[in-house]
Order: sequence, then structure tokens, then C-alpha cells
Amino acid sequence: MKNQIAQIIFFLFTLNLFAQAPLITNKKISLGSYGRAGIAYSLGAENSEFPRSLNLNGMGSIGGRFEENDYFELATSMKFDPAIAGHEKTNINIQARFAFYTTQGQLIGNVSNKSIGGITTAIPELYAEAKNIMGSDWTVWLGARLFRNDDIHIIDHYYFDDHSGQGVGIKHKNTQFSVIFAGSIDTTSTLPPNFYLNIVNGTPALGLRNRYISILEHTIMTNKGYVKLLGEYQRLPSGTAQGIDTFYNYPADNGYVVGAKYYKDISTKLPGSFNAISARYGSGIANGGDGGSSKTYITYGGPNLETNSFRKAYSLAITETFLLNINKNYSLNAYAIYTKSRGASDSLNKTPDYLGKQLLFNRKQDIALGARGTWYIKDWLHLLHEFDLAWRKDGTQDFAQMTKFTLAPTFVPTAVRDVWARPHFRLVYSIAHYNQFAADNLYSPYLAQSGTKRWGQYVGAKVEWWIW
Repeated sequence: MKNQIAQIIFFLFTLNLFAQAPLITNKKISLGSYGRAGIAYSLGAENSEFPRSLNLNGMGSIGGRFEENDYFELATSMKFDPAIAGHEKTNINIQARFAFYTTQGQLIGNVSNKSIGGITTAIPELYAEAKNIMGSDWTVWLGARLFRNDDIHIIDHYYFDDHSGQGVGIKHKNTQFSVIFAGSIDTTSTLPPNFYLNIVNGTPALGLRNRYISILEHTIMTNKGYVKLLGEYQRLPSGTAQGIDTFYNYPADNGYVVGAKYYKDISTKLPGSFNAISARYGSGIANGGDGGSSKTYITYGGPNLETNSFRKAYSLAITETFLLNINKNYSLNAYAIYTKSRGASDSLNKTPDYLGKQLLFNRKQDIALGARGTWYIKDWLHLLHEFDLAWRKDGTQDFAQMTKFTLAPTFVPTAVRDVWARPHFRLVYSIAHYNQFAADNLYSPYLAQSGTKRWGQYVGAKVEWWIW
């Protein structure tokens, strides 16, 4: 009898919990999305139904992005509009973004996360931001966000101030200060970060030392544009680990970044034209920027094994990009990039890491330039055509070189004559030519798939969309 009474009480208590569950009535919710999907073939390659990029190794989408694989982002935003008597309202936003992609094979269709290559999921954004607090010039945010400004869209490159990560920031008018904590970086990546030794069960293994990045940015408004000044300080705490017979101790390390960017609107018959140039220098552990990314905290190269530091490491990155809406029939978007990076080792070629293994290289140069023209044949029919040149020099090797041309007839259902009009339904044909060094050394994902060739071809049908 006592057990039955106890069960009845528990049942009534459970019903009471459900009865008190909050009822969601908030209607201030927004959805945004970016994505791309399609089918394609790598002509002249085995397994051609699994197409690979024609770009050079280590350069990501620099050299053209028409061969990018399927990708999907869904962003959700909750807005608050509190009414405070006698005060102006603060604009409050909480945003979460979910990303889905795969490193090989299909992302969508008859696949699951148990398929070959798997489906990778990520939450690059989950943060809250309060703007114009009580009607003032102050803004604060906290959480993880894609903390970056303009990109060179045709090569998917956030070239100057990509500080994406988890942290906190405060802004007053045109000046902002932020602190980002960067710790979760794939240590199997070909972009070696700064490691320490972590010994588990007596076996040495590489682990990433968490670092914090302090960022100060100030924007000076000019006639039809602005100048943005950037400064970073990165601090890496000391790392220690002790095994059964061995004790390891690596000292703290640091690095800094300085940079400037100039952006100007250009007056043309159709609005939206601009020019932007930037220069950035990073030293020590802040010399990152490789694989198509410009993140300074993904340290490049090898350490100095005498000091166990990256004190002599550096990286210089210079970019130029512009968009000219020449007339109602034609727009031209172009870019140029130069990056030179070196690790802390004295080696100009390959160098060992903390465990005595070989890193890829301790020095590299990237050079790339290209232009995409958009011919508005009809409001709904645009002909995209793009020409790219790219060079990559790793260590003391010769330069690998790629020349690529892409033709992409595009259906634009919104019937807007604008390079930013989406969605795009594209037929894509790309052809690339490699120099002898690139061909002999299989210096692109396509060549790694097809073998030694001087020419590469890619054909596909693609859709790209965004709504924010």
C-alpha cells in the first residue's frame, strides 16, 4: 500500500512539472541561411564522380571557388526589445549558427554520418550582443561568433581581420576591444599550431596549448570610405607534462599583429563599386595564415628547438580587391594576394616539430591574382567568367603554378542585375594548366586524384544561395 501511495505522489508531481513547463510565445525570431549544392565531375581523373579542386595545395579557395563542395549553414536569431521607461531601448540579439559539411563524398541525399568521410557538424556562432546600450554608443557581446569583416568573395577569403572564435568584446563608437580564446584546433591538421607534450599512459602525444588573443581595432571614417587599424597581442601560457620517466616543460610564448586596411566606395552609374587594400604583419606565434585562411592564431612553421619558442617567426600579408559595376550590362570583381610566412626554425625548408617529426615546411610564399566578370545578358541570365593565376612556393622548392579559366552561365530567378543577387543556378566548366613542377609533384587535389598532368578540367551544375 505504501508503494502505491508513493507511485501516485510521484505521478502527480510529474504532472505538476509538465504543467509548469514554459510555453514559448516569442515571435521575434529570424532565420538566415547560406548554402551551396550540386553535382560535378573531375574530367580525366579516376573516380571522377568525386571531384577535387583544381587549385594548388595549401591555398584552399585562393585561385577560384567554383569547385567548392556542398555546404550548408542555418542561422537563428532571437531579438529582444525591452521597454524601459525614460530610456532609449537597447538592441539585443542572441544568435546561433549551425554548419554542415563533409571532407569527401556527399553531404546530402542518401548518406548519413556513418558514411565514408562522415558529415561534420559545427556551431561556429552562439553569442549574445547588446547594441547601443540605453541609447548610448556602447556595445557589448559575449560568446562564440564569426568575428570578421569583409571577404574577397570570389575566393572565399576573409583577408584582414578574421578573429572568429569564443570570447568577449566591447565597442564604443568606432573603437572596439575584444579577447578571443583559441584552443580547439585540429592537431592533425596540415597547418601545425603551437603544441605542447601531453603524456597519456606514458605515451607522448601532441596537444594544443590554449591561448588568448587581445584585439584592438579602430576605424577612421573618410570621404566615401574608411581606414581600419588593427593590433593584436597573443599570449600562450607555459606547458608542462610529466610521464613515468620524462618531464617536459615548455615556456610561455607570445606574438603580435599590426595592420591597416583602406576601403573606399567608387562612384559608378550603378551603385556598389568599391576598392579595398590591406597590409598585415604578424610575428611569433601570431604568424598564422595558410590553407586559404588568414587566421593569425593558427601558427605557421616549426619552433626553435633551442628556445622552444616561435620568437623569430613572422608573416606578411598584402591584399587588393575591387568591384566595378561598369554599366547595366557588366561588372568586374578582381583581387591580388601576396603572403610570405616563416616559422621560428633556422631551416628554410622542412623542419622538425617538438617530437622530432617532420613538419611540411618552415617557409612559404603565396601569390595569386584573378578577376571575375559578370555579363548581364538578361535580367535573369548572367554569364560569369573568371580568370585566375596562382603560385605557391614551399621551402626551397620551385614555385608551383596554376592558370585557370572558368565559364559559368547562370540563371538568376530574382532577375536582379547585381553580382550579389542570389540564388544562382550555374553550369560550371573550369580548365586549369599547371607548370611542370606542379604536375610532377601532384601539387593540387585534382592532380593527386588524376596523376601527373599539365591540364585539369572540372564540369558541374551548382546552386548557391543566401538570405540574411
